Amino acid sequence: MPTWSEIDELINKCQRSWRLPTANEIDELINKCQRTWTTMGGHAGYKVTGPSGNSIFLPAAGWRFGTSLLSAGQGGDYWSATPDESDTQGAYYLSFFSGYFYRYWNYRCYGFSVRTVSE
Repeated sequence: MPTWSEIDELINKCQRSWRLPTANEIDELINKCQRTWTTMGGHAGYKVTGPSGNSIFLPAAGWRFGTSLLSAGQGGDYWSATPDESDTQGAYYLSFFSGYFYRYWNYRCYGFSVRTVSE
């Protein structure tokens, strides 16, 4: 399993200013943004609009465990770059379904989505 720094290195090969969001940035999405459950391009998910009026769409891409794809079209899980302080085998992530939008912690063996951010 690659480390978070190895994942960031791969992202940075595409463009230097891109990286995984931090747990604090996920908290900003939760606490400071408006969310609307919608469909865009035929995919369900949340449109997240910040105080500036800028928005992003987070598809309900589901998540993988082994070869199984779970919750696609119903929910999504997106990794942060922030590992858990007490267990480096895990990290924080954004989890959502229609009706809830929270930050959790889990082991990195789960196949959650990544959504990079730019400086």
